[in-house]
Amino acid sequence: MPDAVVPHAAESGGFAPVRAESRPELLAPGTPGHQIFAEPLIALYALPGFLLPLMHPATAAATASSDKVFVDPNADLVDFACRLRDTVEMISGVAHAGTEADHVAYAMRELHRPMKGEDTLGATYHAWTRDIWTWNWAAIVAGYMHGYGQFRGWPSASFRQDAYLGMVEAGRRFGVLGMPATYEDFLAEWPTHRDRDADPRNVGVLRLLALLTPSGLPRPRGFRWLPLPLWAVLSLPIRHFLRVAIIGGLTDDERRMIGFPARRLDGLRVGVHVAVWRCVPRGMTYRFGLLWMAGRARWTKPVWRTRFSAETLAARKA
Repeated sequence: MPDAVVPHAAESGGFAPVRAESRPELLAPGTPGHQIFAEPLIALYALPGFLLPLMHPATAAATASSDKVFVDPNADLVDFACRLRDTVEMISGVAHAGTEADHVAYAMRELHRPMKGEDTLGATYHAWTRDIWTWNWAAIVAGYMHGYGQFRGWPSASFRQDAYLGMVEAGRRFGVLGMPATYEDFLAEWPTHRDRDADPRNVGVLRLLALLTPSGLPRPRGFRWLPLPLWAVLSLPIRHFLRVAIIGGLTDDERRMIGFPARRLDGLRVGVHVAVWRCVPRGMTYRFGLLWMAGRARWTKPVWRTRFSAETLAARKA
């Protein structure tokens, strides 16, 4: 297994092609970086971390052609939930998978290595092109950091900076190049890169936004007989949660880009969630996140041991 894989040559107009210095201490237990990857609210409000990368025309095209929840017409609510869980665990695994962390990073790289084709704007792409790879990680960082700041609030500027640097270190392990040195620099640079490349209303983004509607949120298997009006009532808490996730995880500009209209009660909805999360001690949720990852590693089979195991990835190559 290679220790590091360098993406394809740089393209013009992207983040500077600089590999971050290895800083494993940024993801050591107890650090802000380690905490943010264990934070349950990141998993609960994970939709922006899935939606923002889909704004890239190459990511949207690759997802639409290879991701089960987009390709399989029978994919249901449970499939979407498992997809979000697997995404979060693959990202968090570089900090919390213990001795398997290197394999998680390797699996993430190998999974995307063969993806290429024509994007939603008609241009050819390869997922391992440096700009595309870094753009997608920057989108995930933007969603994670903004969502944490909205719901939890940052206890200090130094905590926020160290949390961001922890995400830079995680990205380095995935092979990401060129992330800005500080979170303030990231906030200044990211909108330019985002707006230059984004196709914000492509079919992938629209499919995710459809989850907020009764007809677009697929009924679980065994309940597809439910009439739409009844499903609309039963699914209301789920759709409410997804809406709050988008409002909290995306900036005003990003919501406008995807055509996500504001509603009169949105501020109240988010305010209730913020009030709840800011009453819960960070140490408590941090420990819960650690227990979750430890339990998954000990008693279940996380995705890096099944679909993205070394054996499965080798079989795909063959």
